[in-house]
Amino acid sequence: MTIEFSRVSKQFGEVEALDDVSLTIDDGEFVTLIGPSGCGKTTMLRIAAGLEEPSAGSVAVNGDTPRNACREHQIGVAFQRPALLASRTALRNVGMTLEITGRDGALSPGDLLTDFGLGEFHHHYPHQLSGGMQQRVNIAAALVHDPAILLLDEPFGALDELTRESMGEWLGGVLSRSSKTVIFVTHSVEEATILSDRVVVLSARPGRISEVIEIALPRPRSRAFRTDDNFLREVARVRSSLYRAVELSN
Repeated sequence: MTIEFSRVSKQFGEVEALDDVSLTIDDGEFVTLIGPSGCGKTTMLRIAAGLEEPSAGSVAVNGDTPRNACREHQIGVAFQRPALLASRTALRNVGMTLEITGRDGALSPGDLLTDFGLGEFHHHYPHQLSGGMQQRVNIAAALVHDPAILLLDEPFGALDELTRESMGEWLGGVLSRSSKTVIFVTHSVEEATILSDRVVVLSARPGRISEVIEIALPRPRSRAFRTDDNFLREVARVRSSLYRAVELSN
């Protein structure tokens, strides 16, 4: 499912968050947005999710509006802080998405949690789960209705480095078995590089596309791949682009 940003700008009162952003994300592609704090990464994702309207320009999801795509349950969203109800078990938190969307029979919450390595934790409550486990439940809730598009806003941002690396490897494995279109927001250059087909580097506010980098690395990409010379070269390329984007904004 293709997502197309056409000359999108966004203002919040006096603050210009995005300026003249054009980008096409192809069906089944994993694209990461990276840039300095306040550059509009989350704003782009929220516009793609139909949670914000652009001040100028437009976004099309397979030729339709993001809001219509959401109404048709084509989009799943997960944010940095897990949106789990404390009174519901992991199983019931994931099942709540099916209650909201009415998509009975899309995917089995129990099977999905088991696939996510949480087979023994179906009946645990959020406070009984680690941060990484809670985020797995959160992503499972975004996936259970089997959307064509997955939007992830720094889902691992609150985790320690080793857990974050493990979760990145896990997410890459999960998505390699699907054909979902993904927009991923992160501050981590390494995370962007190891997960993405392309990395979109945004300038400081107002966010403009500074560069789009294709990641020419084979898959699968495990944690062990992080010490590979080819990976390190790609990381350096993305980091250099990010530095240039910041310098040009100053």
